[in-house]
Amino acid sequence: MKHQYDVKKEENALFEKAKTKMTEYLHKEYKGIEKITYDDDYFIDPTGAITVKGYLNDDKSKEFDGVYDPASDKVGSSSVDAGEK
Repeated sequence: MKHQYDVKKEENALFEKAKTKMTEYLHKEYKGIEKITYDDDYFIDPTGAITVKGYLNDDKSKEFDGVYDPASDKVGSSSVDAGEK
């Protein structure tokens, strides 16, 4: 049981890091972003990259998702319903 707890704790830490990096990325690369809301679910692929999803400015139709790669400490691919800067 402790192993499962430790794994979940590590996943939650990675999820929080991914959200931080995605927030920085969105504000740097896109305009008109006032509020970012993240979904509670995430996906970690076999390479350790994590996909996060959410929506922008309290508008659930303005969706985004992105893949954070902890090895490079960057958001790699993303899909964002906002205008680029």
